[in-house]
Amino acid sequence: MNRRFVIVFSAFFGLTAAIARAEPVAPPAAIPQTPATPAGVTISVYGDSLADGVWSGLYERLKSQPQTRLMRHSQLGAGLTRPDYASWQAETARQIDEAGEGGYAVIMFGANDMQGVRDENRKGYLFKSPGWTNVYTQRIDWLLQTLKEHHVTTVWVGLPVMRKPETNDDAKFMTGLYETEAGKYGAVFLPLYQDYLDADGNFMARVDDSRQKSQQLRSDDGIHFTGYGYQLVAGKVLTRLQLAGAPAAKPAVKAASATPPAPAPVASAPAPAPVPANVPAVTPAAVTSTPSDAPIAKPMPADLPASQPMSQQPGAATGAAAGSSIGSRGRVLMATPARQL
Repeated sequence: MNRRFVIVFSAFFGLTAAIARAEPVAPPAAIPQTPATPAGVTISVYGDSLADGVWSGLYERLKSQPQTRLMRHSQLGAGLTRPDYASWQAETARQIDEAGEGGYAVIMFGANDMQGVRDENRKGYLFKSPGWTNVYTQRIDWLLQTLKEHHVTTVWVGLPVMRKPETNDDAKFMTGLYETEAGKYGAVFLPLYQDYLDADGNFMARVDDSRQKSQQLRSDDGIHFTGYGYQLVAGKVLTRLQLAGAPAAKPAVKAASATPPAPAPVASAPAPAPVPANVPAVTPAAVTSTPSDAPIAKPMPADLPASQPMSQQPGAATGAAAGSSIGSRGRVLMATPARQL
């Protein structure tokens, strides 16, 4: 009996070992490092915690598409009126240079900019004053011009409606500046102010999805979105990128000709090349992109790529996760918000 048991056990063990050799069980796949020179397009996201939330929405939608990179340059507490603007500007210039020619940029600011500002000569201006507006638009223009010089197709996302009336008025004022300046530099402006409103045109905290299931759209602070909301915004961003077409290539330098060439026959302009349906991604995991109105989990998955260019840990700057308010209204010059967004 014992001998039969040993024979059966040995046969079973040998069969199991053979199967193991034939079909080895691979360890959990680690997310690969982002290549230094990817073959596809790059989307870079710049801005504050609102922009970081948009980045998280883009990440969720694009993580199954490894052809190109999604670069996270959004930062908690960033702003164009912040005392540390000069260091942010230098860092952003470096990031744009490293990204190289072409590609896409998504920008969203405003959560930390409803306060006084000092110019490069340390002269202070109250929020919304003519001097403030002049300094602020110059900083918007610097970013747009720098991206334009690198032939980057840019989408500037406007601020959404806010819950508090005073904050909402400030957001409308700043959104007007973003839209005007974006138009000057050929950037695409994506307005959100008329979106996500209730039947009376007011702030809407929840929305029904395609299955008529209520989803929380906005964070409790009345400023940020939830993870579900950020994926809706990300869908709008991707649509605008597709409409904008392929990133402009740097024009080739042609030798001067003694005689001008004959004019080409007039023909209808071809439609701009659309952004591929598989616009940038950061991980090759085979996961289908989430529909815009499907239930959404937290905006920051636990297995975010270690290869993201920012040293800041993913999730720390996500607007939905921050759940904070603007804090100081910024009526005092250079007041720093008590809780950075």
